[in-house]
Amino acid sequence: MEKFSVYADKTTGISPFQPIQLTPTIPTYIFHALIIPIKIVTFIPVLLVTPLFNLASGSAKIIIDVILAYFFNISDTELVIDGVRKSDFEETAKRAPGANEVILTNATGPLDWFVWKMISKNPNSVKVGIATSGGIIMINSWYKWCEWCFSGSLFVPESCKHNVIHVTDIDASSSDIDGVSDLKKYLGDDGTLFLVAEGTISNGKGILAYPMGFDVIAFAKMVRSADYALRILSTRVSPPGITETIVRTNRWWWLFLNFGSLGMNMKYRLKLSETTDVQTQMLTDTLLRERLANNGRFKLLGRNMDVNMKREYIKAVEENVAQKKSNGKSVPRAKANGNAKAKTTSKKRV
Repeated sequence: MEKFSVYADKTTGISPFQPIQLTPTIPTYIFHALIIPIKIVTFIPVLLVTPLFNLASGSAKIIIDVILAYFFNISDTELVIDGVRKSDFEETAKRAPGANEVILTNATGPLDWFVWKMISKNPNSVKVGIATSGGIIMINSWYKWCEWCFSGSLFVPESCKHNVIHVTDIDASSSDIDGVSDLKKYLGDDGTLFLVAEGTISNGKGILAYPMGFDVIAFAKMVRSADYALRILSTRVSPPGITETIVRTNRWWWLFLNFGSLGMNMKYRLKLSETTDVQTQMLTDTLLRERLANNGRFKLLGRNMDVNMKREYIKAVEENVAQKKSNGKSVPRAKANGNAKAKTTSKKRV
């Protein structure tokens, strides 16, 4: 992988786009093959009754908890809030993500959608958006969210591209586009927006730069002008690699790995911090990234380490794989030609 060192952060040496290689054993294949049909049979009734549970936020959390625990082996979802003791569950519930709030966060994979709903006061009002150079693209369903995740989280689905919150500088903008109106349109009076600030998924070793062209400070001012609260959520999953979709991932392979186990060993650790302790005018993009990095738990990566760098990395990897396949095909032909030549020579000698 030395040839891909150019895609590692120069300061920390971290390669944020390199996924963990998972190699299941033969017994694992057999066990998963036996368990998956059983889980599918029990999953169908859950899907059928899910709309009924969506009528009440408390019931929705119950069904989400069942989905995460039984079907995807999430044993624990711990939410820690700055200034609140871990043991103070009442205060944690009171200060959980709620109405009229925008949560800047990082993403790890398809299950984040459920986890973010799980930790929110009203799961039915949770919205999810992706930061891009052209604004914030709203993802309107879990299916579309999965489509984005499994594609390597590089490009938003075509059907979502018209759902845009434009980011405008409210202090100096002469544009006819009103970003505040866009924000209010999608969040309404009780919405909670989880915004993937990095614009893609990395391997959890560091925090990427914002997508080029996305002005996070201008967006923070928009949030304040719309009378919404701006908070930062650091999302971590362990063990890493199983649920993550850092590069293009086959959805059936992902489901095979995550749907076919009985061991509840996956854990989500989420740290929620505020921005109300400083004025919006004093906020900097670095300060927001530091809180996204859980004040040092993650490493801050260089400004060039962003979604565009990830696109270049994946393109380079795919070209390298294609070249190896091409070379692999040419080798047998060369051997065959060599053998034919040897036979011809031997005949001449005879």
